Amino acid sequence: MEGQPESFPEKSGLILVDSSVWVDFFSSSPGRGGGELRRMIEDCEPVALTGVIVTEVLQGLTRDARAIEQFLRQFDMLEPGGFETYRAAAAIYRTARGKGISPITIDTLIAAIALEHGACVFTLDRDFSRIALIAHLALYRF
Repeated sequence: MEGQPESFPEKSGLILVDSSVWVDFFSSSPGRGGGELRRMIEDCEPVALTGVIVTEVLQGLTRDARAIEQFLRQFDMLEPGGFETYRAAAAIYRTARGKGISPITIDTLIAAIALEHGACVFTLDRDFSRIALIAHLALYRF
């Protein structure tokens, strides 16, 4: 179903938006992902960020950094709960490696944070599809 997450988490309706979508959103000519995020924001859907996503978005900016920082501040921040979050990220990484998948460490951390908070992940990064299969991570499909 368009605009709905795959197996939406029971715990919350939060949608953790990955940096790939934010980069598309802030692009001078946004694609489908950026357009969908614009719709979500206009419809007041529960969009969230986490610290590493904020870092990835802000480090790539070449213009309007202050305005974009202010804009991003309005969204919920999901943060790691502590040691267990990092342990879960490492477990996702080890499981993936055992299945011949080479995930990026930050992606496994984003996945662990999403799982911890019962959020689904909205991403344009295909690597999350592989992580979703092994970690039962819900992905936002549009």
